[in-house]
Amino acid sequence: MNLEHLLTEEERQIRETVRDFTKKEITPITKELDSDYQLVEKVHQKLVDIKIQSGGYPVEYGGGGGLSHMTQCIICEELAKGDAGISQVILINAGMMVQPAIMAKNKVVLDRFCPPFCSGKLAYACISMTDEAGGCDTENPLLHGAGIKTTARLEGDEWVINGAKSWPTNGGIADLYLTVCTTDPNAGDEGIALIYVPPDAKGLSFSKPEKKMLFKTVVNSSIYYEDVRVPKEYRAAGPGMDGNFFKAATADAQWHSSVIALGIAERAFEIVLDYTGTRMGGFKPVRQHSIAAGIIADMAIGIEMMKAGVYNLSWMFDHHDEYGMPFEPEFVAKAAAVRVYCGDTAVEIINKGAELLGSMAISEDFPYEKCLRDIKETQLWLGGQQISRYRVACGHYELKNWA
Repeated sequence: MNLEHLLTEEERQIRETVRDFTKKEITPITKELDSDYQLVEKVHQKLVDIKIQSGGYPVEYGGGGGLSHMTQCIICEELAKGDAGISQVILINAGMMVQPAIMAKNKVVLDRFCPPFCSGKLAYACISMTDEAGGCDTENPLLHGAGIKTTARLEGDEWVINGAKSWPTNGGIADLYLTVCTTDPNAGDEGIALIYVPPDAKGLSFSKPEKKMLFKTVVNSSIYYEDVRVPKEYRAAGPGMDGNFFKAATADAQWHSSVIALGIAERAFEIVLDYTGTRMGGFKPVRQHSIAAGIIADMAIGIEMMKAGVYNLSWMFDHHDEYGMPFEPEFVAKAAAVRVYCGDTAVEIINKGAELLGSMAISEDFPYEKCLRDIKETQLWLGGQQISRYRVACGHYELKNWA
């Protein structure tokens, strides 16, 4: 981090703890993790043991009382240097999905869903967001909820949910599903509903996990809702508030993607520096040639700017009184801008770094190919880079009605 004075002593200690954990428990077995999910779960359990999972939950349930975005940033960045998928999942499990219920003071939801995450055992959370029909229309801010295809109707004291979701992280293995629904697609943001669904709900089913070239340590399975009934209290808040919570969740997801991109890029940079410092060409180390040094410099510049954006955004999340709430259009736009920049920059610099490694960059016996594979996901998920650009455009006063 560039501005060390912004970190507390506790945050510095957390950074050293997670950095050491990554070097000892993840980096040596990176290749094995991609093909052995039981091994992935063992790593996750070790992260549970050092209280990262429970840290994001209220103290009354045995949690740590919440993790600041600065602390989450440190954890996510360091873990992503070892495995981006593990970094992604641990923060999703560490309280992200219950934040709407915490903000709404929904004790029914918190009583039902918090305890498993504070039990000392691995538990998974899932935001069931992208609809099978319409895809990124779910996240498109220009549609104001009209693109959400999963429906929820109130019958007596229960919500009845119907629809299908694609590619949700932890689909099929989660202990809670925060489901993005619409009560009325014509009601705009007022029709957006966030409803918590337990894994044993009747009518809830899942596909087999997706087979992917990247983020192999993450389970993605489609989710199907067929007249799934849950108590009406399982809605996070209500009309309007749920819409705001959804916008805040999208800002949070943009931030999360940016931190992961930073961590992968830093790992790639470490590999390039090590290789070009020992690989000889023209009777001297490769990185001593000016053309190679220029590429390394560009990688370093990109990482420095990514880091500045990521930590600046983390600071903003932790200081709402100065920078506004994360559901406000300007805040969402800033988060999307950082996400777009980090995703595009990381892909560019990792591709350039590969040119210094030659065929070693694509060898499965060399760690760089994982960086090449995984980094592309930071451009593809959450509706893709173009949906994020919509958010940037919509967040500026002069562009709010551009569409």
